[in-house]
Amino acid sequence: MSSRLTAVTITTLLDHRLFGIADDGAEEDLPFPHEAGDWVCAGRSSILVETPFDNDEAVLRLEEWDGEPAEDHEWDDVVAVTIGCPSGTIRLNQVTAGWADPGFTLTRPGDQHVRLSCRFADGDDPEFLVQFWPATTIAWPRART
Repeated sequence: MSSRLTAVTITTLLDHRLFGIADDGAEEDLPFPHEAGDWVCAGRSSILVETPFDNDEAVLRLEEWDGEPAEDHEWDDVVAVTIGCPSGTIRLNQVTAGWADPGFTLTRPGDQHVRLSCRFADGDDPEFLVQFWPATTIAWPRART
């Protein structure tokens, strides 16, 4: 059974229906998730999340686990991706409001599985749960020379 190592709960702005999560230093241009047919798009070290809400706040909970956490079936939708987090310092992109420090640093930097869960309760702020746990090395495509 896996154990939660760290957790931070904050609020984030949903500007232009988007927010991003990235390892410190990641500078990637990701396509809008709806263009790929989903609400999440992942790059090498960043994730872009698209919501049905604009200019609203959302509750965002970031968690680090030592292994895959049990699934919680109380969420409306769940997406899993794998990204690299070489620094372990996670930043939050609030689009127009810019980058923010959520105060969340992985105790075990490196490649991470990330499970994103969302819940859109009537009358409440939308909620997002982002769970990180260690992954084996990602086989990135080689750059063409």
